Formats: sequence, C-alpha cells, structure tokens
Amino acid sequence: MAALLESAEKELRRWAYEMMIDCLQSYQGQVKEAMEEFQHGARSFYRANDEYVPHWQGESREAYELVYGDLRQIEARIYAIADDLLHEISREIARLRRKIEELQ
Repeated sequence: MAALLESAEKELRRWAYEMMIDCLQSYQGQVKEAMEEFQHGARSFYRANDEYVPHWQGESREAYELVYGDLRQIEARIYAIADDLLHEISREIARLRRKIEELQ
C-alpha cells in the first residue's frame, strides 16, 4: 500500500512539473511573440526616421535627436531584459526537467 501511495505521489509531482513546464513554454512563446511585434514596430519607426528626419533642421532636429537617443537606449534595455527573461525561463524549464528525471 505504501509503495502504491509513493508511486501515486511521484506521478502527481511529475504531472505538476510537466504542467509548470507547459506554462513556462507558453510564457516563453508569448515573450518571443511580443519581441517580434516590438521589432516590427522598431523597424517601422526606423524606416520613417530614415525617410523624414534627414530633412529636419534647427530646434526641431535637435529636440528629435534627444528623443531618438532615449528611444535607442530604451530599445537596448528592452532587448536585454527580454534576453534575460528568456534565459531564466529556459533555466527554470531545465530545473523542472531535472526534477522529473529524479522522480524516475
């Protein structure tokens, strides 16, 4: 009876870990999808930038250059945070897989 209970507990833990992995993989996909959308928006911005901004002069151009610099820094931070997040999700998935292996 004790062996059956232990087996059931292991199976329940395995199932819980697999569900966590599924959730994390879904989250990982959502992060990747969000980053693709962000990249699309950034490309659109840079196309518009290349088309219109070269003709600007004076105070408008100077003010725009400040905003443009800030946007580039924010973009770099977004990419870095997304990379960190994806890396941490992958690490957690690997940790959960190890836990599943330990149950066998």
